[in-house]
Amino acid sequence: MRTPQLGFVLAIVACGTDPNTGDDDNPQARATWYQDVAPIAAKHCMGCHQAGGIGPFDMTTYDIAAENAPRMLSAIEAGTMPPFDARESAECTPRFSWVDDPRLSTAEIDKIKMWIDDGLPAGTPAPLPPIAGTELSGVTKTLTPAVPFTASGTRDQFVCYVLDPQIVGGAWMTGMQVRPGNPTVVHHVVVAELGPGTDQDALVAQHGIGMPWDCSQTAIPAGFIVNLWTPGNQPFQTSTDLAVPIVGGAKFVVNIHYHPTGATAAPDATQLDMRLSSTWPKKMYFVGGFGNEATAPNLLADPDDRLAGTPEFRIPANIAAHNEHMRITVPSLGDLTEVKLYSVNPHMHMIGTGLSVTVERPAPRGTDPQTECLANGKWNFDWQRTYIYNTSLDQLPSLRPGDVIDMKCTWDNTMANPFVQRALADAGLIAPIDVNLGEGSLDEMCLEIFGFAIDAPPPPAMRQTPTLDDIPLSAFGPLRTL
Repeated sequence: MRTPQLGFVLAIVACGTDPNTGDDDNPQARATWYQDVAPIAAKHCMGCHQAGGIGPFDMTTYDIAAENAPRMLSAIEAGTMPPFDARESAECTPRFSWVDDPRLSTAEIDKIKMWIDDGLPAGTPAPLPPIAGTELSGVTKTLTPAVPFTASGTRDQFVCYVLDPQIVGGAWMTGMQVRPGNPTVVHHVVVAELGPGTDQDALVAQHGIGMPWDCSQTAIPAGFIVNLWTPGNQPFQTSTDLAVPIVGGAKFVVNIHYHPTGATAAPDATQLDMRLSSTWPKKMYFVGGFGNEATAPNLLADPDDRLAGTPEFRIPANIAAHNEHMRITVPSLGDLTEVKLYSVNPHMHMIGTGLSVTVERPAPRGTDPQTECLANGKWNFDWQRTYIYNTSLDQLPSLRPGDVIDMKCTWDNTMANPFVQRALADAGLIAPIDVNLGEGSLDEMCLEIFGFAIDAPPPPAMRQTPTLDDIPLSAFGPLRTL
């Protein structure tokens, strides 16, 4: 996608009208840049494709957009742009759409085709439409690293920070947005909350607050994911009816993936914008996951297992479509009888290509069908994101103990997969190797991380503004181990 197809563009221009003329000179144009295509690009593309953005070319000007029009259309039709890997299929289509789905409608794609077919007419010059913003509204706190990090070299780098939100007594968070200081090199960011205790004390003692360190081979202490960001993502935000509990004394562990494409000498100090609320919510947002099963009975046998009938999580070298299949029964949730699923966040490593997950209930339950596709899609390591169900809190899919989660993951462990090439280069290898379950860059995962909406306990009567110190951790603690 990096080499402009200039010959194709020139051929179109030569056979069509002058792309710099207006509508009066080209009355047959069915779509023009200024009137039709620029508004589409501003809505779906320019957030990344602008000067200083992570996109490989700037789409905010007519000349560059016209030069790259075939590339743009090809990527859109292939489903690689805008980056959004949730997919629908005959086997697995969720019953709800997704919040902030950036994909173009059929009508919008047709407009771009008409614009190209009609010779890329500019139309009547007009101001550029507002570019879709990604700012978090009502920011109450911003966290900034003490020392920036400067990406270098030709390989991906993984750098972590510990940031201190300085929350005394706990708080409710209803919004977070990640703001890279150097967006040309920041490809994704994972933010986890780590409560006070021995693990947090050890991490702070070793690395300090706001100081970068190489965490590419480091197992981060168990916490729970608060936000996962990729370029162009809208902020994570909820109404005051649903909020993330920030326990008093908690720290954020920020894991940043730097990719050298377009790297400059400019340092990066990625910031976290937060919106905190004192309103006691109806439900709490918490994170847990299913998957990463290594043995029977939850891991099922597959044709590539070395010993027939004995399941193993192993992705053989030089296999283009290896599958692992897992079935997990939802365990007891402690005092909880049910959780709602607010969001899904698939997680694999470098060589994964797809993940789908369904739930099988003993019987239909309220508005929930007996069997339901919860998520399905491709996997691209560079474009990880959280997918939020586009429905009301009371209509969200539910999970109860005894429900069965069915997961299928697919990998391409051949040199035809560019991510295999990247992983091998980082490890100093020249040929694919067998890949197993693990935390390292040459290990893999098959994990679906869910954002749960669970009933918040009633606020204590003795305080006008209650804090999380009043909430027993047992109210949501069991979800940590899912």
